[in-house]
Amino acid sequence: MPGQRERGAKRPRPAEDGPSAGVVALHRARFVQWQPAGIVALAASGDASLLAAAREDGDIELYETATNHCFQRIPGHKDSCLTCVALVDEEEGKGGLTSRLLTGGLDGALVEWDVEQRRAGPAADSLGGAVWQLAPEPGACIKQEASARVAAACDDGCARIFVAEWGAPGLVYSKTLPRVEGRCLAVAWHPSGEVLATAGTDGCIHLWNVASGHEVLRITAGDGTGASKEGCIWSLVVLPDGTVVSGDSAGNVQFWDGRFGTLLAGFSQHQADVLQLAASADGNMVFAAGVDPQLALFHRLPEGTSTGSGKQLPWAYLSSKRPHSHDVRAVVAAGGRLFTGSNDTQLLSHSVERYLKEHPVRMNGCPQLPILQAARSPAAAGAEAAAAAEPSGGAQREQQAPWLLCVQRNEIDLWALPDAALPAQLGAPAEGGFLEPSSAPEYLLRIAVQSGRHVAAAALSQDGRWLAHSDARRVSCFALEERPGDDAVPDDHVMPSALRLPADLPPACHLAFRPGTAELLASSTDGTLRILDLAALQQRQQDGGSSSGDEDEGSGEGEAVQTVRALHDLQYKSSLRRDRLRSAARRLMPLVELLAVSPDGSWLAAVVRQRVHLVNLSTHKLVHSLPPLAEPQPAITALAFTADSTAVVVAAATHQVAAYGVTSGQPTDWSKQHSGSLPPKLLRMPGSIVCICSSPAAPGSLFLQSGEACCHLDMGAAVEGEGADGQGRKRRRVKPPLTSEPPGANCRMIYCSDPVLHAEYLGPESLLVVERPWSEVYKSVAAPMFRHRYGT
Repeated sequence: MPGQRERGAKRPRPAEDGPSAGVVALHRARFVQWQPAGIVALAASGDASLLAAAREDGDIELYETATNHCFQRIPGHKDSCLTCVALVDEEEGKGGLTSRLLTGGLDGALVEWDVEQRRAGPAADSLGGAVWQLAPEPGACIKQEASARVAAACDDGCARIFVAEWGAPGLVYSKTLPRVEGRCLAVAWHPSGEVLATAGTDGCIHLWNVASGHEVLRITAGDGTGASKEGCIWSLVVLPDGTVVSGDSAGNVQFWDGRFGTLLAGFSQHQADVLQLAASADGNMVFAAGVDPQLALFHRLPEGTSTGSGKQLPWAYLSSKRPHSHDVRAVVAAGGRLFTGSNDTQLLSHSVERYLKEHPVRMNGCPQLPILQAARSPAAAGAEAAAAAEPSGGAQREQQAPWLLCVQRNEIDLWALPDAALPAQLGAPAEGGFLEPSSAPEYLLRIAVQSGRHVAAAALSQDGRWLAHSDARRVSCFALEERPGDDAVPDDHVMPSALRLPADLPPACHLAFRPGTAELLASSTDGTLRILDLAALQQRQQDGGSSSGDEDEGSGEGEAVQTVRALHDLQYKSSLRRDRLRSAARRLMPLVELLAVSPDGSWLAAVVRQRVHLVNLSTHKLVHSLPPLAEPQPAITALAFTADSTAVVVAAATHQVAAYGVTSGQPTDWSKQHSGSLPPKLLRMPGSIVCICSSPAAPGSLFLQSGEACCHLDMGAAVEGEGADGQGRKRRRVKPPLTSEPPGANCRMIYCSDPVLHAEYLGPESLLVVERPWSEVYKSVAAPMFRHRYGT
């Protein structure tokens, strides 16, 4: 594996009371091979609150469109081949609406996903090979007395109709429309729901009467010059007035009369294939994108508009943007927003009405974040224990390098981080001074999940002795042991030993180790919290427990596994009125979103239904349900305890930050003082806050990290405002540039040009920041098929 040399250390100026006081070595690690996958399909719910994004590696992400918060990631499989995704509304018994997630792929399977369990559900055969597109009928809503139809474009040239029924997961085959020559690549419903438009490699648009299965109209699409050139039609859209819009392999966007099949307008703004089309809700705006990554806008002209020759023009090309650098493979419009996904891994949100006046918003600055966690090595943990028993001998001990756990898809890597020179040996360098690392990062171990399923959760114990991970089916655990070199392996190495866990242990959505113990905390999707004593399970396995009788085996496992129902019971405490007001996105949010354990191992904080709850790990009882940050409660994106375990810090998708005392369960004095008065620069922080770090030397000093920026926030000091121009005066409309601030001020913002993947304190004087430049990421991304030449 590559071992790229670690970057230097940026450090703030020390105080005058000592040579190293206040100095923090910033380890900027760039050796993590983070590689997100491109977006292949997008779909939105009926109320436009939920957006589903399917990626090339099989992962499916769910976003709340109001906050751009990715609240759920359904792990895929290494052999996944998704091509399309769809969301179908379903009526719930409480009077609200939820959404059912459907996907199709090259394997010909139509899968409905169990979002709560985060795994694939029932699968139906398309009966026609690969599925290129799924299209629910207009206004589709599954009710107890009515089902919803879904059209599928199949590789054998047929469009098939499937039915989703109330209370029955999966799709049921209904009928097949007549086969046409070539492949069927695109399907689109007429607003009436009685006619289905299909197109494919034969270069024709077919309009079918769904009830009778007869072809109503056939349109032969050309290149707009009058010559009939057979091409490939990739995308179709039927507008509310019945106009059919097509995008083909020649880069043409054509508007057809849905009744007579005549060409209303044709445009050749794209220099390559038009893969995706989307229209506004009123049908007056159409967006097109594809291999040529420009996103073009076409607008309907008022009636009576004509050229000098008297010819009426129903449509006109307005403008285009190039927000993506690679092929745009997914476009969907919903709720006044336009969402685009590309091979460049980016998911962008545009305003439909102000498309020409506003820049797009990046919904996720760091897509598909890897699971990263730092811990001490077993040798370092043992040395610290010996030093605690003999304080006089601990000062002369050689410092052990910490470990870094990195989990991506179905691979689990373990690295040994290098050390930098101690700040005390260098005097008082200025911030940004480079510290040469003692050695390159050392690659220790890789564990690949043999099933090919992507890892959903993973954790490394604080002492580095235990490693646990879970996919959508099972939890696995390993005991890690450092061994010296031998004849088989000449160098020192780390040997994992698999630990046999109870067979009835369900998969986990969150895993965490209790510091100072060998206890593993596993939270399942139903909210049940289980505490596994790994030391007891290992001892039983070494004593030959596998050969004992079934009665003894169940008894031993029962003593080593404790089930805590505190989290599970919280799902019943939400009021019925609040459930009815929830959007489709809020209804699909996981029961347990985040999990955090205090550094002293006494407390557990869990985000359940957008509320934070504290559990005492000694008594296994719920102690506090923390007050909400605001009404309505925003989605929680980050959760962490302070280094002294006296407070828990919460960050929301709206960039609100608050701290609560663990003993009182109430906001701290700092939170009360700054409630509703946080600096605008923090509220405008790009990206969602996904990580909170507390300094061991000053627990009130927080390091907030998003994918695009970092912020240093000291809760022991007041937060200063931004200028004095807010006393009734009108602010200037030009937004101030995002520039990093010099050291000294509280709530200092640092804007990062490269994605920040993780931040964590390694000690009182050491902060680890894992990043990876986009230039390195794009080296492994397939080059765009079309490249714009400057000046053309």
